[in-house]
Amino acid sequence: SLKGKMSAKFYDEAQFFSQEMLFARFEDGDVVSNDLFPAFKRYIMMHNRLIKETTPDAEGADFVLERQKAYDTYSAERDPATGLFAAMFGKDWADSYVFDFLFSMSERKEGGLEIPPMFGGGGPPKHVQGKGGRA
Repeated sequence: SLKGKMSAKFYDEAQFFSQEMLFARFEDGDVVSNDLFPAFKRYIMMHNRLIKETTPDAEGADFVLERQKAYDTYSAERDPATGLFAAMFGKDWADSYVFDFLFSMSERKEGGLEIPPMFGGGGPPKHVQGKGGRA
């Protein structure tokens, strides 16, 4: 009951996401207390055990850091909340919040975030640009 399907609208679940990742929207609130919270407690116990029992691997640290940067960049470019942030607080604030806080290891492209047209930014969809801006 804890494994939902990730929406392909924003993310490719084959990139950066484990098949074991918890991703769900629960229609039955009992799932939270009966399934989710006990699973969360087991996860925390296992996480703590692994921290205590695992020997640090200095050689793997660079690889982990590289993958974290790639994940932050991937997420900064796709997070559906960025358009909402820009619409509510302005593009400069949204850029700063996304790149400097939420995904602080991401690489900021020149010009910052591309705000989807549905949030009042970005202009016409790319496939219509150059055609008078009409679909």
